Amino acid sequence: MLKPTLESLSPNLIVDDVNKTVDYYTSILGFTLIASVPETGMYNWAMSMRDGVTLMFQSLPSIQEDLPALKINSKGSMGTFFIKMQGIDSLYQSIKDNADIVVDMRTTFYGMKEFVVRDLNGYFLAFAEEVK
Repeated sequence: MLKPTLESLSPNLIVDDVNKTVDYYTSILGFTLIASVPETGMYNWAMSMRDGVTLMFQSLPSIQEDLPALKINSKGSMGTFFIKMQGIDSLYQSIKDNADIVVDMRTTFYGMKEFVVRDLNGYFLAFAEEVK
C-alpha cells in the first residue's frame, strides 16, 4: 500500500473583491495570476503564485455555494500566513512604500528576520528569512 504523502498546501482566502485582490497580489507582492473563474471579467475565484507559494482567492457567496457547510459571514485573518523565504531585504524594499506593514523588519528570538504585511482583505502575511 502506498504511504500517504502531502504535496502542497494552497490556502483559499475569502475576499470581498477577487479582482482587486489579484491586482494587489500581482502589483504589490509580485505574484502571478495562474487561473481564474471565469477567465475574464469579474472573478469568483482566482489562483496566484510566486516562486513556490500558491494562494487562492474566492468571494464569500461563491465559496458558500461550493461548500454549504461553511457557516461564516466575514473574511479576514484568524491566524497568520508564515512564508519562509530568501532575499527578505530586497522584498521589503520593493513593497514597503505600497504595503500595509504592521510589524516592521525585526530579528526574532527564534532566529528569523521578518516583517508582517496586512493585505487589503485583512489577512496577515509574515515574510521570514533565517538569520545566518
